[in-house]
Amino acid sequence: MKLSTVCSFLAIATVSAFAPVTQPRAGRTFVTSLKAEAADELYIDEEKRFIMNLILLGSSAATVGALAVPYIAFFVPPGSGGGSGGVTAKDALGNPIAAEPYLASKSANDRSLAQGLKGDATYLIVKEDKTFESYGLNAVCTHLGCVVPWSSASNKFMCPCHGSQVGKRQWEW
Repeated sequence: MKLSTVCSFLAIATVSAFAPVTQPRAGRTFVTSLKAEAADELYIDEEKRFIMNLILLGSSAATVGALAVPYIAFFVPPGSGGGSGGVTAKDALGNPIAAEPYLASKSANDRSLAQGLKGDATYLIVKEDKTFESYGLNAVCTHLGCVVPWSSASNKFMCPCHGSQVGKRQWEW
């Protein structure tokens, strides 16, 4: 008995919740007068809404753009940097080294120090045919920063700081 009472109460409550409500005539007139007063007064300003939407869109675009530009720039490879073709080697005093007089004064397979990139000590290598190698070797030790001398007797570079040795096969590729 109790179960049937509860079920009938729930059914009536559900139906009455969705049933249209009829209002008395006086209430309807009152609602209509409120609508008329609301029509005279403008609650939603379309121009203000448009400006607020533009501000929201502009600030969102600026934020996304500020984050997207560095992100995309990360994937763009750096430029080659100009067409100079290389760095002029300099002697100990900072004067440019001319190739012809330098090669005339050096013997074949000579490895002499010069100033290379950023003023670092760099070995200029003279080949058997008295021409330069297409590369220079940085003479600064990457571990401890000392200048690594060329040992003619051993035919390799030997670091005085930590004893590392680099032979010709290890730097030519």
